[in-house]
Amino acid sequence: MATRSASFEAVLLRSKEVPSGARVATLLSAEEGLVEAFVFGGGKSKLRSLASPWHYGRAWIYRDAAKGLVKLTDFDPLREFPDIRGDLGAIAAASFASEFLLATCALGGDWADALDLALGALSAIDEAARGRDRCAVDRAVSLFALRALDAMGLMPDPGECAACAGAIRRDALHSYSRGSGGFACARCAEADHDAVPVPQGAIAWLEAAGRRPFIEAVRVGLADEARHALKAMALDLAAKAANSPLKTLNSGLL
Repeated sequence: MATRSASFEAVLLRSKEVPSGARVATLLSAEEGLVEAFVFGGGKSKLRSLASPWHYGRAWIYRDAAKGLVKLTDFDPLREFPDIRGDLGAIAAASFASEFLLATCALGGDWADALDLALGALSAIDEAARGRDRCAVDRAVSLFALRALDAMGLMPDPGECAACAGAIRRDALHSYSRGSGGFACARCAEADHDAVPVPQGAIAWLEAAGRRPFIEAVRVGLADEARHALKAMALDLAAKAANSPLKTLNSGLL
């Protein structure tokens, strides 16, 4: 049988125009992972407007194996995260989350966790944009990156020095080493000119965040120094994990 149809809940991560005038949407679902599908119709097509980044809902897909065609035939939105589109910082944050998920093939194939993480991040970014809370957007970006790394098994252990393998006490000075992509003890950080001091508040925030749902964790405040250090570390680790340049990290908007 050459053709078949499927439906599943998915979040739209990306849409782009192709020379033919059609749009190609990339969806992430728990059942089928990343799916690229054509979206046909004119500029005023309702389906084309619904097939926009960060909409979440039920998608209907038509596949024709003989023609190598995958087409989005319908999309019923459940959440549209409208406030993201009205804030440049929120757009950059959501774009980073999408780009990272695409670059890592949805966290290496853990589709259900990738979808849950994407929805948690989009919910938090949307809420932050609605309240015009730039600090919350930063916290959401950092938490998304660090939870993604943890899901992929790439999150460094704050209790171990990546340089000397020695233990770092919870109440000791922590630093992040860009060179090794891990934490450094105070002695090793002194010899590492690229080390970023990570305040104790950032470590405590990470520990507390790990016990909360995504959006609740982002609501917990963080001092500016700790927030900046955590974000610098999270984005550097994300760039290393992606194994390819991330346009959003080079945009200057994050």
